[in-house]
Amino acid sequence: MNLTPKTAIIIGGGIAGCSTAYALASRGIKVTLFERNTQIASEASGNPQAMLYPRLSGDDDASRFALESYLYSLEFFKNLNLNSEDFNVCGMLQLGFNPRELARIQKVAAQNHADDILKYVNADEASSLAGATLPHDALYFPKAAWVNPQQLCKRLVAHENISIKTLTNIDSLLKNNDLFEIYSNGQLIEKADIAIIANANEAQHLGINLHLKTQAVRGQVSMLEATSISQNIKSIICSDGYLSPAENGQHCLGATFSVDNLDTALDEEDHQANLFKLKSFSSALHENLKNNIKGGRVSFRCTSFDYFPLVGKLLDNKLLQAKPPRPNAKPESLPWVNGLYINVAHGSRGFTSAPFCAELLAQMICNEPITMNIEFAELMNPNRFALRKLGLKRLAKMICST
Repeated sequence: MNLTPKTAIIIGGGIAGCSTAYALASRGIKVTLFERNTQIASEASGNPQAMLYPRLSGDDDASRFALESYLYSLEFFKNLNLNSEDFNVCGMLQLGFNPRELARIQKVAAQNHADDILKYVNADEASSLAGATLPHDALYFPKAAWVNPQQLCKRLVAHENISIKTLTNIDSLLKNNDLFEIYSNGQLIEKADIAIIANANEAQHLGINLHLKTQAVRGQVSMLEATSISQNIKSIICSDGYLSPAENGQHCLGATFSVDNLDTALDEEDHQANLFKLKSFSSALHENLKNNIKGGRVSFRCTSFDYFPLVGKLLDNKLLQAKPPRPNAKPESLPWVNGLYINVAHGSRGFTSAPFCAELLAQMICNEPITMNIEFAELMNPNRFALRKLGLKRLAKMICST
């Protein structure tokens, strides 16, 4: 599609769908966003607080993507002028709480990042920054923040070019001539020039032959009533889990990861697993808060098998399998479905990666010069698993330029 589309359908009202809607609407495209729940940001994007920070390991693709998307999204959120109770740049401490993690943060610190991005601090400095006694050295990210997911998503879709339709479960998505049609309960409900799939784990259920290699990962967060001591915590504290500063008298502690447990009910063992993470921060904090669990929330993240999101234009997988291209084929010769895109599989870092990916996707859709790192677009090629299955590793790392 060489012309900028006039209308778009987006399926899914989480952070990926809302960010994409905002990016397209800001370019003058009329967007209709469909969400199956009563309100947007109701599933994996619906926790009370979302922590905005990167996990870095070294000078690898995953770390570079984590850092660049984190810095982009922080600046993006600041420009939205959210209320202070919905967006708080409080900083974050990643603790060297065991030998492996200590070696990791020391390796990252040795890369000579600017101090306003991250810096290594000793246990005393970490304690001062946290507002609580911590026994470990740490990486400090002064720009790290937390955000209220519901309020953020509402802000993103509060645009004159965006219409929201909730309580709408999409059965199928078809392309009829040059228009995309979506159906709910067997009835045609909308047509548009382009369609963007942003419904995470439900992407496979739209009647399209996709080969995405994603899985649902259950996560449970625990809500803790703050104490007079914990109320003094000023920054996010992180080990293999996180504790947020108190907001409205409670902390968010999380989160568990399970690919086997599909239960939507709160699990007492998961609460205890979260408390065990807290103990790795500080025995004193654990002792202070261990009896203060007041609830929690379960959601199912969508993650890919290589942990990179799936973002970009989609191929007709049926045609691809029926007539596999040669290994030296040009990307533009592949059986693309013009106008069909996807933005899913952000895992537990959706609020740092999805806005970055939404802007990248909007640039692709509107045929603008790509200002983001093109290597990331190639790593997130949503067709990569289908192409690799056919032995087309070179093509799996390429994107369509038109």
